[in-house]
Amino acid sequence: MQKLVLLGLFLLVACSPIPSSQDGIDEEGKLIEISDLYSAGHDQLESALVNQPAVGRMLDSNLAATLLITLTIEYEDGEKERVQQSGSFIFNGEYILTAGHGFFVDSGKLIGLEAQTISRQKLDLNVVALRKSRDDYSIQDWAILQPVNPRRTKSLEIVPSRYSGEDAYILGFPGGMALNDSNWVVHALEVDEGAVYPLAVICERSLTRPGIITPKVGAIPVQGMSGAPVLSENGQLIGLFSSISRTRNVTGWQYIFHMSDLPFETLDSLLTK
Repeated sequence: MQKLVLLGLFLLVACSPIPSSQDGIDEEGKLIEISDLYSAGHDQLESALVNQPAVGRMLDSNLAATLLITLTIEYEDGEKERVQQSGSFIFNGEYILTAGHGFFVDSGKLIGLEAQTISRQKLDLNVVALRKSRDDYSIQDWAILQPVNPRRTKSLEIVPSRYSGEDAYILGFPGGMALNDSNWVVHALEVDEGAVYPLAVICERSLTRPGIITPKVGAIPVQGMSGAPVLSENGQLIGLFSSISRTRNVTGWQYIFHMSDLPFETLDSLLTK
């Protein structure tokens, strides 16, 4: 299980006015770095992976298919902003799948787009197709990107049918954070050398609302997970993480659970190019 034996996330309780000891915050309520919360949660996921070794092997085998994506946006006043999100290779590395909402900017324009692999290789990207829409019947929030210099590499297998399992597994870079070679939680773009590995979380889907997942081990209520792959217990790509919705003391993870929400004619057209 290599890296994922030590991958762990801390379970945060949304909207809680008083932090408890298991929040990873000291008794005096001192504000600490968010990375400390993830470090504090390593034991939590390690325990789960020891009891479910197949899950650890599945997640570990898909680390190389995950990416940290950076969008640089310039606004009308000249100010620039760097937006981070997650993504994954599909079709043997020829394309990248991620969330689409980060590309829709009201008063600015996209001036830079690149990805970083776990080996810290930088990839310049082009946008092939994107979609962002929500209605009563479906949720579409996806973007298909292509490296300027495509290369064949590890990619995720896409499942066209609906997923019937209860558990789901997410690999991504919350807030641009990751694990480095020494198993420390770091800001992935600031690591000088060595590989950076995505953080993982084990979730379960809502039985009454299949488009919602909630964390069983760990929680990531921060930006940066948009577009992260949602995997089945076999490591197949079953959906994309989209956004977070909060209610009192509950963090709900909104996501595109079924890959059928992404038009397969769009994917098929990529294969014929």
